[in-house]
Amino acid sequence: MSKYLSAELWEPSNGFITTKTSEKIIKEKQKSLSILAGPGAGKTEILAQRANFLLQTGACKSPQKILALSFKVDAAANIKNRVDLRCGKELARRFDSSTFDAFFISLARRFSSLLPDWVEIPADYDVYPFDGNWWDNYERIVLGGQPCRYKSTFAAPDRHSPLDLSKEPDSEIVKIWDYCAENKVVDYSMCRSMALTIVRNNNQVRALISSTYKYLFLDEFQDTTDPQYDFIKAIFQDSDTVITAVGDTNQMIMGWAGANPKNFYNLKNDFGSEIIPLAINHRSNFKIVSLINLVIKNLTPTEEKPIVYEGTRKGTPPSNCMGAKSFDSVENEGEYICKYINSIMDKNPALIPSDFALILRQKAQDYFDKIKEAFQKNGINIRNEDALVVKNGVKIQDLMDEPLSILWVHLIRKKAGFIGYPQEKELEIIVSSLTGYNLDQDREYKKLQKYISALVACINFSSPIEDAVSEVLKLIGHANIKTIFPQYRSQYLIKVKKSFCVLFQDALDKNPNDIKQAIDDYEGASQVKLMTIHKSKGLEFDTVFFVDFRDESWWGLRRAIQQNNEQTQREEKNSFFVGLSRAEERLFFTKSQGNWPLIITGLLKDSKLLSKMPDLPV
Repeated sequence: MSKYLSAELWEPSNGFITTKTSEKIIKEKQKSLSILAGPGAGKTEILAQRANFLLQTGACKSPQKILALSFKVDAAANIKNRVDLRCGKELARRFDSSTFDAFFISLARRFSSLLPDWVEIPADYDVYPFDGNWWDNYERIVLGGQPCRYKSTFAAPDRHSPLDLSKEPDSEIVKIWDYCAENKVVDYSMCRSMALTIVRNNNQVRALISSTYKYLFLDEFQDTTDPQYDFIKAIFQDSDTVITAVGDTNQMIMGWAGANPKNFYNLKNDFGSEIIPLAINHRSNFKIVSLINLVIKNLTPTEEKPIVYEGTRKGTPPSNCMGAKSFDSVENEGEYICKYINSIMDKNPALIPSDFALILRQKAQDYFDKIKEAFQKNGINIRNEDALVVKNGVKIQDLMDEPLSILWVHLIRKKAGFIGYPQEKELEIIVSSLTGYNLDQDREYKKLQKYISALVACINFSSPIEDAVSEVLKLIGHANIKTIFPQYRSQYLIKVKKSFCVLFQDALDKNPNDIKQAIDDYEGASQVKLMTIHKSKGLEFDTVFFVDFRDESWWGLRRAIQQNNEQTQREEKNSFFVGLSRAEERLFFTKSQGNWPLIITGLLKDSKLLSKMPDLPV
């Protein structure tokens, strides 16, 4: 008897309700798809259900696998966790989720012997971005203080890493790579170059990868760069691999890094993919969806028909759910916002501070420094998610998504005796990945629980949290961690550990007798979030304040208008679109002094959806 379900009997898990379009996407077995999924469309869940269908029905049979490539570590972990929970650990073992960078690194390490002779990077190298200090050391040690013409990494981050290393490099590039080999370090662009060179010049490697992965998922496809697309094309073109690319060209905010929105059409031409609009929004109320549709209409080229998104939520939006207000100083802007948040929470007791977000274009720390006193005075905690925990450490928001920090927090929860079912399952999935124990086999599941108990025993609240973290790492083994999570093979593991210990210890010191409150403080559950547009992508909040919304902060848009640069204008409007589409119930625009941003202000006026925000005592 087959262990697979028939496609006719298969049903989505976790109570997911399909539409005609989403069911077509989930159950497609042979044709590559390009899914144009706007904000709130539930694209990650659809990908997880698609993986569930392909694995449970045997469309992807052992030993073949599904590969999901994402841009961010948290996005890769998110879809992996969803698949684990929806189809079980045994089947989920054949679902590999990785960032592009991590996949490049794994290929470069695995097939390093196939690189050209002049590339002599040892297999045990570390990977991290080369900053100004690294280049200063290179100039001083190798070039004797002479300037390196490849130093401007921000303006041209790939100049020292030719896409095809099989071509004869110039002498200065050879010096850079030799210096890296001697110090056992490379940066991410070098790993990409090594991986791309390997797959372009070795038929056997290409055949091995394409035969391993019958299905390929590409998340946030609008942000794919030309080298990344060339990598996909080099491996999978003319293979039997079925590609599912998901993204939204209206949310392309990585143009500065080389993202090419035309790759959706390149995929259609090169792989015969069918372009399917997923024109639904589960997130926002119908008034905010109306604004979203208006902005999309403006962003859509005149020769194309704009996608009109349908809001699936029923019910009446809150009164005054969208508005705008100007102030004579940032301090007064912050004072008003925190009082407004208090008034909303008074009327809606179920809301907590983390349901509110302040989103801005840039310079989050400068804005935070000016408003934090007003928030403290009004009894609301606010956290700058874009801030580094410690110098040369990890940013707060990034730390929250690190597999190791999630592991440590869940172990602390379990030690304190108040871990919920979803957290328990997430802990089991992470530990299962580290140990190889199968969650679906009783004998191995008992071993897994015993191992988790041993990890929990490392936690001792009477000692500094760093001691417990060190004991957990020692028990798991650094080598094991770096094998399962390639991002920790570099100095990044030290950064994550130090950042976690500092931030969590601070929360413990403030709440010495309340571990639950310490965890809430660490995770920011009782804090309003302040973040840049870039960091807000993929998140959602009950109420969004688009703050510092003035022409001076949108200087890129202003300059693009002056230069009549339509491409940059579109990229700036894309950023605006990403920020406004985070809101579920309320969306407000505030600024201090100066003018409102050009063009964007016209869009808001044309919508006729915004009202004047009420006056509050300041």
